[in-house]
Amino acid sequence: MNDLSTRLVPLEGGCNFRDLGGYTTVDQRRIKPGKLYRSGVMSYFTAADKATLHALGVRTICDLRREDERSAEPTAWPVEVNLVAWDEEVPRGELSWLDSNDAEHAREVMKQTYRTMPDWLHNRLVGLFELLANNEVPLVFHCAAGKDRTGLSAALILHCLGVPRETIYRDYELTNHAVDLDAFLRHHGKARLGLSNNRNTLTTMDTARRQAILNADLAYLMAGLEQIEQDHDTLDNYLRDVLGVSDATQAEIRHNLLI
Repeated sequence: MNDLSTRLVPLEGGCNFRDLGGYTTVDQRRIKPGKLYRSGVMSYFTAADKATLHALGVRTICDLRREDERSAEPTAWPVEVNLVAWDEEVPRGELSWLDSNDAEHAREVMKQTYRTMPDWLHNRLVGLFELLANNEVPLVFHCAAGKDRTGLSAALILHCLGVPRETIYRDYELTNHAVDLDAFLRHHGKARLGLSNNRNTLTTMDTARRQAILNADLAYLMAGLEQIEQDHDTLDNYLRDVLGVSDATQAEIRHNLLI
């Protein structure tokens, strides 16, 4: 299940909604299909999407967004689920992206954002791993574009499950093929993808800067993971010592999600 055509859930109003099932681990196990999904904003589902979403049997939705994002673009899941969100605010780093002078500066700001992301996503990541350990699946975790906060979270989950780094990188870059975020912004006038404010929007900036912000550039994810490894030597140390994913917890998560 590594091909995008089988991984991407077909939704008219979806944004980067895909199944992490099927990836192979270093010990040749596989992530169970239909148990773990990643996505962007989930406010624009159509009537035709409802049957597809209902059939997924999702039990838990983890919303990684800020409160103002959730209020402006609330999740429109068609059936009742356990919706988990966090009240504490996270830095509005997108202001720096929007005020960047050029595309290269925007890329540097994005890399720096990923370097700080493990710190300000801390409680969200702890909660997400606890839900996985408690087998609260099928589970969807998402942010706005399904690229940055979701991308780093997905990378850490995949690593916890034993997925090779090359596969983790490939999954991150699938955003560039799974969704045209530029077109999504144009089609959904209310959409902000967590990257706009009242005085400036992505749609008003030049194309090069906008693409630098919207692109799932592997250098961004690598910067975040490299920072974790600089601070904690390994991702395993970070998962155990900072996020509280003990060996026993990791074994439970793997039991719940691998075949």
